[in-house]
Amino acid sequence: MAEERLDSLRERIRLLDLEVVARAAERMELARQVGEIKRRQQLSIVDYAQEREVLERARSMARELGLDPRVAEDLFVGLIRASVSAQDEDNLRHAAVGAGKSAVIVGGAGRMGRWFNRFLAAQGYTTGSLDPAAPPEEDEWARGALASAELIVCSTPPTATAELYAGWSDNPPSGVVVDIASIKTPLIEPIRALQKCGGRVASIHPMFGPSAVLLRDADVVICDTGDSVATSAVERLFLPTTARLVHLPLADHDRIMADLLSLAHATAIAFALALPPTEHPLRSTTFQALESLAATVVRESPEVYFEIQAGNPYSSEALERLRSALNRIVLALETGDPNEFRALFEEGQRRTPKMR
Repeated sequence: MAEERLDSLRERIRLLDLEVVARAAERMELARQVGEIKRRQQLSIVDYAQEREVLERARSMARELGLDPRVAEDLFVGLIRASVSAQDEDNLRHAAVGAGKSAVIVGGAGRMGRWFNRFLAAQGYTTGSLDPAAPPEEDEWARGALASAELIVCSTPPTATAELYAGWSDNPPSGVVVDIASIKTPLIEPIRALQKCGGRVASIHPMFGPSAVLLRDADVVICDTGDSVATSAVERLFLPTTARLVHLPLADHDRIMADLLSLAHATAIAFALALPPTEHPLRSTTFQALESLAATVVRESPEVYFEIQAGNPYSSEALERLRSALNRIVLALETGDPNEFRALFEEGQRRTPKMR
């Protein structure tokens, strides 16, 4: 009898699950229609006031039904993100920035290369990867299209990109060339040399990884190479999205990235190296958050992360601040004075954003 009751309950849950998915799909279709109206009226995809209203309504309904409001909030945050992502995709297709144009992604078989392949194809570009690891026919097409393609995206490490630019200096591609490198210092001189030979060169830095689907919370750095036409052409690729475009002088990029990348990566790597050799049977919230971050970083490409550290002339300054901060913690504890430790917290509060 108990087993029959269990099967009956599971069947009801299965039917409810199907209903939830069906209603989510219906909601998504309505969200696309909302996006179409927004596009016609030239309204922003993201409407924070409306999102807040949706979440507050979901939490209130959950409380009335005896459901943990956090469960409802998590569910609707996912639905909102999916809706915005769908509207983003529709805007890209409608903008059709690349309609009738071709784009070559050098290093297109890599993870970010594949992301750009999908991103550009959604805008109407005919795309292909120039990469030995790409399918032979695609690589062959890309090599043939390189000279005349309207857009060439270099999804390659900075040193490799610099070598490409040097090789193209005698006969630059006719289209806009853009790198997506995480450091720019090794590219400044090659960019100038390619420009002198008639190359149209832009430089950007997508501040997100290849798993990104929704660009709402993502920054795209647009570096000023002095070529406003090339820069505008690349900027237009992201205008239909919800990404935030941040303009920086090319020479200032690496100084800022020393904190955003070098310091952040080194902190995560150091935490991973400081962990004990055997796993703990317990976890705290803070430990889990740091362990998860560290686990993600140390599973990325060590070659890429080495170049981010070693190729950035400002990295050593950021790492020295990290070393100094750790020494200050040790010294504050050695004094045995809680006021010394409290002072570190107070300074940290001044340096970090206020909590909501």
